[in-house]
Amino acid sequence: MKNFIIILLTMSCSIVYGQDDWRDSLKVAREAYKNQDYGKALKYYESAQRKAPEDVNLSDEMGQSAYKAREFEKAEKIYQQNSSAETGSTTADKYHNLGNARMKQKNYQGAVDAYKEALRANPNDDATRYNLSEAIRNLKNQQKQQQQNQNQNQQNQGQNQQQGQNGQQQQQNQGQQQQGQNGQPQNQQGDPQSGNGEPQEQGKGQLPNQTVERELDKLAKKEAETKRRLNGAGKAGKPSKSGKDW
Repeated sequence: MKNFIIILLTMSCSIVYGQDDWRDSLKVAREAYKNQDYGKALKYYESAQRKAPEDVNLSDEMGQSAYKAREFEKAEKIYQQNSSAETGSTTADKYHNLGNARMKQKNYQGAVDAYKEALRANPNDDATRYNLSEAIRNLKNQQKQQQQNQNQNQQNQGQNQQQGQNGQQQQQNQGQQQQGQNGQPQNQQGDPQSGNGEPQEQGKGQLPNQTVERELDKLAKKEAETKRRLNGAGKAGKPSKSGKDW
């Protein structure tokens, strides 16, 4: 019986200590937030949330600490997980804060969606309406810049492709030119005998020496034959100078 009582007292002390422990962490977190030490505040808020009872929700303070510590991605996750947990103005505030966290990350489309949800929960929130207009303006500028970048990339790709084609054409032309110089026909380079590009011709009225000699022999033979014929004709038919027929 005595041991049982000791066990109960130990358990009670543990429970009380655990409750005091998360409260202590919460106290340190709030004190750090007040002193603008947002990183320390976030650390102790997370510790307090892990140790706190299930019905204790410190997400709003955790999200604010993360946002102030410029941990926008973590703040977005905290707000997103808890944005639908409650209704009314609290829900509107969490969607508003979710939009702010997305704006800091230049997720303008996500910010627009969050601000719209905040206005659905609280249509009279002028601050959310102003932030929505800013998110829409930034989104249009972002889309315009993206389109310009895409057009520029396409233009650069087209120029690179054109330069590549021009380079290939230039190399091809140089190759053809080099091939023409190396493979030029012989008659275009000049006849080695004539020294020019035309076939060598012999002068008019000129004959080779052997041909001239043959022609002279023919003429001499014809002349000798003519003389013989003439001499033969004088003996047979021409009258004798003495008048005698003998």
